[in-house]
Amino acid sequence: MGKIFLTVLLGVLLMGGSARAAEDPFDYLPLVPSEKNYSGLGGKVQIRETMRPLPPEGSRQRVEMVRKIVYLNFPAKSITSTYSYDPATGNYSKESSTSAFSKSLYRYHPPLVRVHLPFRKGDKWEGEDGQNTIVDQVWGQVRITLPAGTFLCWVIRRKLTYDLISRRSTQFLYEYYAKDIGFVGEGGWSSTGKWHWSKKLLSYKMGSGQPAGVSR
Repeated sequence: MGKIFLTVLLGVLLMGGSARAAEDPFDYLPLVPSEKNYSGLGGKVQIRETMRPLPPEGSRQRVEMVRKIVYLNFPAKSITSTYSYDPATGNYSKESSTSAFSKSLYRYHPPLVRVHLPFRKGDKWEGEDGQNTIVDQVWGQVRITLPAGTFLCWVIRRKLTYDLISRRSTQFLYEYYAKDIGFVGEGGWSSTGKWHWSKKLLSYKMGSGQPAGVSR
């Protein structure tokens, strides 16, 4: 009986170790040089996103992300943002960002939490981006197919409350994070009840590897 109990206990511990290994935050947040190409709003928007590591600050790892955005026939705009990952809290946060419409640099105090890692269903966090309130919750996992491929993703349900001049407006979006790639898409329902992708991954290149996925 004692041997049976020991065998079962060892199996549980090994399974627990495997689960913890599978929950390595960098499975879904690879902080490596990368390039991603997205489209959105029915093909009206094209986004090229590049990321490069920055020198760490203490135990926090930091990256710089540059987004080049092209909307229809308007001139391209670029936005540069910095993010950090704090292993003590599990928070991947936005620290600063430039503007698409001016040379201003905005810093977030405290940094705006983008995701809390590792992902666990039901986890929730919130923050403020200017006058806008953001409440995020881990919704679960789904498999999606994008032009870049088919991915099993963790889904973050995002509630955005815009504090406009004359009224408050609320929008719900869903963000998708795939293993070894990170963020791959974002979508939601329009006022007509139709689903739309505000961003979906067309192609990507991680680290020093070759491009993956096929742009369409």
